[in-house]
Amino acid sequence: MNPGDLASTLVVFLEDRHGNALVRLPNGSKTSLPHECLDLVEAGENLPDHVSRDDLTSGPLREQYRRPAPSHGDPLLTTLAEAMAHLVAAVDTSTDEEASPDAASRWFEYPAYLFDRLSPEDRHRLADLFRGAAMKEPEGPWREALLEVPDGFDLNEDES
Repeated sequence: MNPGDLASTLVVFLEDRHGNALVRLPNGSKTSLPHECLDLVEAGENLPDHVSRDDLTSGPLREQYRRPAPSHGDPLLTTLAEAMAHLVAAVDTSTDEEASPDAASRWFEYPAYLFDRLSPEDRHRLADLFRGAAMKEPEGPWREALLEVPDGFDLNEDES
């Protein structure tokens, strides 16, 4: 391992503290981290007594909850993706009287066309940004609607 390499360790999220995550480290101490530093692994009661480093890549880590990688941190790109995710979720969760399915389909036709033209890597980056927007929301139906946005555009598919 070299300085600057990404590293991971299991921490226990305790609470939100002034916009940061208060976590318990493996040695029992507590520290505060930006929320974007964390990946949701699993609710504590669902974890086995011992989780090894290898389990982080094949075990309880939930891919759909992975936060965007730090390289996705362009504020303009993040803001645009968040705005798009909320718009799509608002339309998807609207009633037929609020937005007809035919109109919604027309509204998303061109964005879907553009997203299909992206490289597989950029499609995954965009999906990560959409999921990052979802993870800013509290657990519940709205977060779940936001988490469905990447699948609605088939962004997790490798072929365009």
